[in-house]
Amino acid sequence: MALKGYVEPPRRATPRLAAAVITICTYRKKVRPSIVATAVSLPFGSQSAVESAWLKKIRGLPATVPASALYAGRGFGLAVQAATSAKARMYILSAGLGLVAASQRVPTYGLTVSDGHGESVAARVAGEFDATAWFSALLSSPYSNEWTDVVGRSGRILVALTRPYAEMVGSSLAGSDPAILPRLRIFGAALSAALPSALRPAIVPYDDRLDAILPGTRADFSQRALLHFVNFVAAKNEARDREADFAAVEAALGRVAAPSRMRRPRRTDEEILQLISARLQSEFGIARILRALRDEEGVACEQSRFSRLYRTAVDRRTAA
Repeated sequence: MALKGYVEPPRRATPRLAAAVITICTYRKKVRPSIVATAVSLPFGSQSAVESAWLKKIRGLPATVPASALYAGRGFGLAVQAATSAKARMYILSAGLGLVAASQRVPTYGLTVSDGHGESVAARVAGEFDATAWFSALLSSPYSNEWTDVVGRSGRILVALTRPYAEMVGSSLAGSDPAILPRLRIFGAALSAALPSALRPAIVPYDDRLDAILPGTRADFSQRALLHFVNFVAAKNEARDREADFAAVEAALGRVAAPSRMRRPRRTDEEILQLISARLQSEFGIARILRALRDEEGVACEQSRFSRLYRTAVDRRTAA
């Protein structure tokens, strides 16, 4: 029962911690696409011809699922949590569709810009593939927003990137509107060399010490940093000042030490070829075999190098 003469103070609304949370798409999908909705179905030719063919293709595909329900993986789930906690609009940087709102209904598709995958669009392009030009073309897709549609007029803009995606979208983001630069917070490992100089001051100073606070893999580092920032930095810094945000991150990391990492032995090309050949007797799929060699054999091998050796091993097996 209310007391006579007592006026209950107004309830304080939970503040909006960011205007937008932007994360990358994932190779893993919750819905398997048909072969006609993948890069494999594209003609081989110049990049401009492949771009035109893909844009025409996705315009003809049925939009059957919200973008937020299409992508699988822990990293994507962490980004969803961050957007929810921040009360922010969520967007996805899609290698097949452009800059997509999480609520946008989209077609199920299979395409990546990463080399070494069966659904790599780079394999359909004659000559060198230009990821920056590819993403610029995608911004005209029927499912994509422009950067100006996403950033709004105020509030932090939180962007979780891997190095390949930084290389793909950095130029278009840097060229969108100089006024948004102080509002940007970019999360990811070893991004400086992959981003235009204008964006480098926005890289939030997370490093391997994050593993002691919020453990995970290298693949989900940017989303883990994003989630930690939302819950433990942005929530306490209502001023939204970049220097204050970065100082709070440094203070959080300064209280812990980075866990020691297992050092994988580096093998020669021939040694890795022998390991791949042995796996090909019972396993298929470049991604699966690479993961097996890293996790089970403890082999250090960059993806581009592994892709080259995998193709050599397959050619040898075919010729035998």
